[in-house]
Amino acid sequence: MAKVDIALLKKLRAITNAPLKDCKAALLEAGDDLEKAQEVLRQSGALKAAKKADRETNEGVVKVKYVDGTVVAVKLACETDFVAKNEQFISFADKILDTLLSFNKEEITSLENLSEEEKKQLDDIIADTVAVVWENVKIVDILKKKIEQAYIYEHPGSKVVGIVSYKSTNSESDNVAKEIALQAVAMNPDYTKVEDIPEEEKAKYAEQFKQEVIESGKPADIAEKIVMGKLNKLYSDLVLLEQPWIRDDSKKVKSLIPSDFELVEVIRYSI
Repeated sequence: MAKVDIALLKKLRAITNAPLKDCKAALLEAGDDLEKAQEVLRQSGALKAAKKADRETNEGVVKVKYVDGTVVAVKLACETDFVAKNEQFISFADKILDTLLSFNKEEITSLENLSEEEKKQLDDIIADTVAVVWENVKIVDILKKKIEQAYIYEHPGSKVVGIVSYKSTNSESDNVAKEIALQAVAMNPDYTKVEDIPEEEKAKYAEQFKQEVIESGKPADIAEKIVMGKLNKLYSDLVLLEQPWIRDDSKKVKSLIPSDFELVEVIRYSI
């Protein structure tokens, strides 16, 4: 029986995380050439990925990293919750984040923003992942964004992350940003501020509520107040800053924000 160099086998295993039997087979095929063996494993992973590509991916993780003013995020899907919790699967998600950081682009909003070479780098990581976890694995979405100040909250289970971009010199600003991130993750608002709602959508709701009031036979002199009350109730459901605070529903989230804190953007990233 053909033998392989044990030191090379350990090294290939450490580099790729692939099963030992696959590493041994790759080294045998590559004649103990480490670089060629890595390519053999990658091609094997790509073949496995192609065979599994039609299988549903209903589980996965969201991973985020914030480095030197840049946020990168990935939604990585797999078939089972068992794999989603696997440390090796999560390590590949982290590898994707590091690869996104290496790309010479300040902003990436989707896979479509990538060059063919950049897509190939991510495809190679996916092939390596499939070779290890033996499930269909897909990148659902990616994000790269310059953010001067950010607070990142990753909910236990790595299914949803809150990213808060803000500007403040207040020493308590991280605490404010944390509460906003927790609120966004827990309540999943459609908008951050009332001003973010398109005017046509506001008008549609106002007209709908007006018709309801008219049909109910309410007096015209109080109809406008009733419509405004309905709109405010709607905003308390849809708009982050208008929502009751999850820690004290007698307060709105916007009451947490001090005058020297500018909320720039809130991103709720989930799979």
